[in-house]
Amino acid sequence: MTAPENGRKELVSREELRFPSADGRSTLRALVWWPEGAPERRPRGVVQVVHGMAEHVERYDAFARLLAAEGFVVCGDDHIGHGASAEPSRYGRLPARDGAEVLVEDEHQLRVLVAQRVGGDVPHFLFGHSLGSYIARVYLAEHGEGIRGAVLSGTGTLPVAVSWAGHALARLTCTLRGEDHLSKPLDAMGVGGYARAVPGPTGCEWLSHDEKNVASYLADPRCGFMFSAGGYAAVTKLTARACSLSWARRVPHGMPLLFVSGAEDPVGDMGRGVRAAADLARRAGQREVDVRIYEGMRHEILNEKDGARVMGDVLSWICAHLDERGIQP
Repeated sequence: MTAPENGRKELVSREELRFPSADGRSTLRALVWWPEGAPERRPRGVVQVVHGMAEHVERYDAFARLLAAEGFVVCGDDHIGHGASAEPSRYGRLPARDGAEVLVEDEHQLRVLVAQRVGGDVPHFLFGHSLGSYIARVYLAEHGEGIRGAVLSGTGTLPVAVSWAGHALARLTCTLRGEDHLSKPLDAMGVGGYARAVPGPTGCEWLSHDEKNVASYLADPRCGFMFSAGGYAAVTKLTARACSLSWARRVPHGMPLLFVSGAEDPVGDMGRGVRAAADLARRAGQREVDVRIYEGMRHEILNEKDGARVMGDVLSWICAHLDERGIQP
């Protein structure tokens, strides 16, 4: 499904919002895609996009417009240290002590802001990609009540002990060199590992088979920057929590979850880590967990040559879960 099924041509408008971050310093830029007639006409639902590491929410414009053409309000912010929410000199700089908590709370603030515009009774879905999927997984454990369903894209599973060890190393680096320090060893253990898993001339081949998408990513100054030691402290805390059974048990057990990933995505360990994340959710008590692994795709499945198929599958899954009957806390 790549267009409205009934052939109607709805107008989609895009609005920019600004709101203060939970870090007490930053002002976040968010985008809201409105379907024709909204918010005066009740939308079918809200889909909140939580973007990945070292990118920005505008990269989801085509996906957002598809959803909005089907009657959904779509929203998403540029995280602290990203996109229009930061000066370029501050890209990838996140606070070490509470960066993970800030990322989660900023998503909650955006949810509340949009709900005030569309009404709290409108079904609300999360779509989190990559780092955004880990933010979403922790968010569901802390603020999951009232969320109709979540799509987790490009996620994976890391041993909790490994994440905490990485967190300790990142915090030590912050102590010795400062939280804004750019550490090549930390980066080599993070993004560098994905590049080694899918070698290529640019180091970004792990993102996509589509050379145009990789070239666009490399040409975008808002993408591909290195995270600071503080940034890696935040990331490792998020992955430790998201992959923990105790945290997964805090997600409402009636929450429908859809895991989507490329079969050649190193973040998801070529599918194995994605299935492990789904199994964790089931062991934690989730009653409806779906997994779709796409052959011939890598990390950015929405931006692969056949990305429209993935978008259509996600749209169909969301539409199938608009009815809240049977969903219990």
